[in-house]
Amino acid sequence: MYKRMMVVLLAVTFAAELAHAGPCAALNAAQKKKSAALLRATHAYACCDKTLDRCLKQRPVCKLVKRLRDAICRHLRKGWSPKRVRDALRRRARSMTPMGKPARFALAGAPRAGQASAKVTVVVYACARCPFCSKVVPRLHHLATGALKGKLKLYFRPFPIKSHPGALEGGLAMVAAARLGRFWPFIKKLYAAYDSFAVAKLVPWAAAVGLDRARFRRLMVDRATRARLVASKKEGLRNRVNATPTLFINGRKYYGEMDRATLLDVLDEEHDRVTKRKTCGPALP
Repeated sequence: MYKRMMVVLLAVTFAAELAHAGPCAALNAAQKKKSAALLRATHAYACCDKTLDRCLKQRPVCKLVKRLRDAICRHLRKGWSPKRVRDALRRRARSMTPMGKPARFALAGAPRAGQASAKVTVVVYACARCPFCSKVVPRLHHLATGALKGKLKLYFRPFPIKSHPGALEGGLAMVAAARLGRFWPFIKKLYAAYDSFAVAKLVPWAAAVGLDRARFRRLMVDRATRARLVASKKEGLRNRVNATPTLFINGRKYYGEMDRATLLDVLDEEHDRVTKRKTCGPALP
């Protein structure tokens, strides 16, 4: 009798989880069918060596399995094809699986957001004139100071793209603002006004965030500012950066999606990994 009661209880619990499975609950019939097929065909890259549908029936269910299930549902809700979802999952696995030597960075003096004690370190290489950077960098800053506060610290490395007009001047302005202690307010201003960028506006934007115009103008043409920018670009090239934005999570190059939901999920996953919280219960030994 006891065994039968436990079986029923587990079945009810599993059904309740599926019914309240976040993004999965909002799928239509066709999307649910695609989701079920993907769950049957996809293996987790850690914590469970079975397919996701079978891993979800185990107790306790490891967090990664739930994360991957929800990622599948989020992608399907956007209208993605199963092929595109599988590709995203492969890139996520490649990003989140520690392999080889981590990239190396010289972060002394680099602009940082988030607490220094945070266990997850993200280094982002970005260009002042990269449209995607104007979305991703503020997104990462918001996570480091908000939803992932205490878990994530973010370092910024300027990486001007030669083919982008204004990238060099924008990069010099970023370094100048960092030297004057107002990097994040300045870069937020610069990216918020991305569509109206002009080199002539860099000094007024610096003044708008509290920087002295004359000091900022002098630092933009200072040799030390240019040397820092060149060093950052060379470091990125050594780390095989060839486009922006490029992210590294605890030294591993990130190949996955960069929407807010995915970044929040994978960075929280990394925190689970480094703090050994891999199940839904307390930290594992």
